[in-house]
Amino acid sequence: MAALTAEVRQLRVAVEQLARSQAETQALGMTLSAQQGRILQVTQQLDAVRKEIASAEAGSQGFEARLAGARSELSRAGVPEMRAEIESAIRAVEEERSRLERELQQTRGRENDLSRTLALEEGRWRDTLERMERLTQQR
Repeated sequence: MAALTAEVRQLRVAVEQLARSQAETQALGMTLSAQQGRILQVTQQLDAVRKEIASAEAGSQGFEARLAGARSELSRAGVPEMRAEIESAIRAVEEERSRLERELQQTRGRENDLSRTLALEEGRWRDTLERMERLTQQR
């Protein structure tokens, strides 16, 4: 009878351990799913920011071409009114280029922030995955 009681106690302990292990595995699975969602969201945001950067860089090249053309025109202009008009156009393009450069710097800052966030989220995901693997190997 004592052996049977001891075996029942061991069985109860094993069942309790299995229940805890299953609950932990389920919680880790939910955590992995949430982390995967965050990784996907940050990745999408990062892709969008990188497209913004590419577009701004292309726009910046357009400003350089416009400035070069205006400066060339300025060197050929002889009439003072024409020169003043071209100089005004150059200043406007330079101001717009400066605004675009500031926006580009801000966008690159967002890209850096998102890259760091993505690296952190991926690290958390890997850590949780390792915990889940260790838990399933213990069974």
